[in-house]
Amino acid sequence: MSKKVIVIGAGPGGYPAALRLKELGAEVSIVEAWDFGGTCLNRGCIPSKAFLDTGHRVHAFEGLKKLLKEDSGVNFSADMLDWGKVKARRAEVITKLRTSLEKLFQAKKIEVLRGRAVFSAHHEVTITGPQGEIKRTFDAAILAAGTRPSFPPPFRDFKDSLSDSDRVFDLPAKPRSVIIVGAGVIGLEFACFFNSIGVEVTVLELLPDLLAGEDPQVTRAVRSSFEKRGIKFHFGKKTNAVEFSGGLKAVKLDDGTRLEAEEILVGAGRAADLAGMGLEAIGLPWDRKGVKVNEYMQTAIPEVYAVGDVNGISLLAHSASRQGEIAAENIMGGKHTFDETIVPKCVYTWPEVGSVGLNKAQAEAKGLAVKTARSFYLGIGKAVATDETEGFVQLVFNAADETVLGAQIVGGPATELIHVLALAVKLRLKRSDLKGIIYAHPTMAEAIHETLYK
Repeated sequence: MSKKVIVIGAGPGGYPAALRLKELGAEVSIVEAWDFGGTCLNRGCIPSKAFLDTGHRVHAFEGLKKLLKEDSGVNFSADMLDWGKVKARRAEVITKLRTSLEKLFQAKKIEVLRGRAVFSAHHEVTITGPQGEIKRTFDAAILAAGTRPSFPPPFRDFKDSLSDSDRVFDLPAKPRSVIIVGAGVIGLEFACFFNSIGVEVTVLELLPDLLAGEDPQVTRAVRSSFEKRGIKFHFGKKTNAVEFSGGLKAVKLDDGTRLEAEEILVGAGRAADLAGMGLEAIGLPWDRKGVKVNEYMQTAIPEVYAVGDVNGISLLAHSASRQGEIAAENIMGGKHTFDETIVPKCVYTWPEVGSVGLNKAQAEAKGLAVKTARSFYLGIGKAVATDETEGFVQLVFNAADETVLGAQIVGGPATELIHVLALAVKLRLKRSDLKGIIYAHPTMAEAIHETLYK
């Protein structure tokens, strides 16, 4: 017998869940209060990559200048960028992808309900939107409502006057200077972008280093690269006050330092967007981190599943998509679980960062004896030929049998290469297995081959 399933949220967790449910024969409806694609497509992954692509082109042209004739007359600089056109290109990319996604749902004949869903009773939601107020009963529901930007104190008292990772794309003009709060993925990607287009960038981080939880070799390489390009960091310092004066925005740090800029961008994390959804009506507890789920993506209410950022397991779009598919399959009788150890973690700065599995410290914390191997792009032919010698590949092996436990890549196409090593972690391949692969020459992937012989 077919099951009636409501999916709440059409982001990277919700829409793959709805598509998989349809494939498996469910009667599925998807509810979206805003635009298809969620934060990832409309305010996160995709628009930020469009911005970063613009910045990377500027960065690449700077490297090309040394090959130009001295009398070429080319005097391009980041100041020549048209901010309106930069934003327009980002909007065009979003519209193209969102339209394609909406057409896919039309073709699959999946019911799309526009509006805000609220649990009005067990097995029932009320959707309020352009169509008025309608009720839908369900056998199972998937929460995929995503997150919203979080403002820690003292920034939360000024959030209407500050930028965040949602609103930064709509700045009316390119700022001459920006203070970025947070040195995680969000903060670093925007720091990289703004620096590349000529904006003075300062990054504040309460922790002692950037990219919390990453291998020290990775954080050292990224920090060094950023500082060489003029990005300033303040680590381990708390912001005591935010001030506005003479058209500038300023922060006071706990060591007495006062910093000011035209814009402050708060990129210090996100909070689950579950307020007002009526979870109290069905007795489902939640907090800013979201709702707890078991290994099958079920919440404390067995017929209600939660995927993506709202369960707090892995705040990544591709994690949300896999969790959505797992929830869909389990609703239809499966018993699938989510394996966090094979989730690639990517940072789309330059140098890029890709990591998967365990780093050395994490493996040792689990009581494993490990050994690591590292090779640098400086010794790779393709890297030298394309002037992309910044970075390295690092592998973490179980010392007992040389099973691949994890990998970290900095530089080159790190976010693409990491999938080879994710497969190695998933299949528990050994060093000898990876040595048996033929690596094309010349490629950046040869860095993996070189690392195997270290």
